[in-house]
Amino acid sequence: MAAVANGSTTELKLMVENGIGKSGQPLYATRSISGISPALTDDDAYDIGKDLASLQSHTLGSVKRINAYTLIEA
Repeated sequence: MAAVANGSTTELKLMVENGIGKSGQPLYATRSISGISPALTDDDAYDIGKDLASLQSHTLGSVKRINAYTLIEA
């Protein structure tokens, strides 16, 4: 049986520095933004992530884009 992707959702996860560990390494927290259009380009998603991160005091570590699909039988 073949499966196909049906529908998708996109979420951005912003990894932000929120402290320093005992050995001096940065500690990170995650900020999740859901309801992002799957049609958004990667460049636009990254720019939105940077813009949202600039609204807070924590330093942005990375922007992750997560696309989820529902698999159905073809």
